Amino acid sequence: MSALADVVIGVVELLEAEAHRLRTSVKGLLLAVFLVLAAGLLMLGAVGWLVAAAYLQLLTWLPPAGAAALIGVVTLLIAGGILWYAMRLR
Repeated sequence: MSALADVVIGVVELLEAEAHRLRTSVKGLLLAVFLVLAAGLLMLGAVGWLVAAAYLQLLTWLPPAGAAALIGVVTLLIAGGILWYAMRLR
């Protein structure tokens, strides 16, 4: 009977250790996901400011429609290049 009790106690201790390890891993994963989302939002804002700055600079050389069209084409080319590169990584 003592051997059965030792086995049950061992299993319970193992489950407790694994639960603690899982809890620590989940906390680390949630922190990493939060940081990636925050960095992504900041990068999106930075790209927006860069596009706005490029548009304002092009306004000195082109009419508004031409500047907007050129910025749109360049942005589409960059996005297409990123998607093409991402597809090649598969």
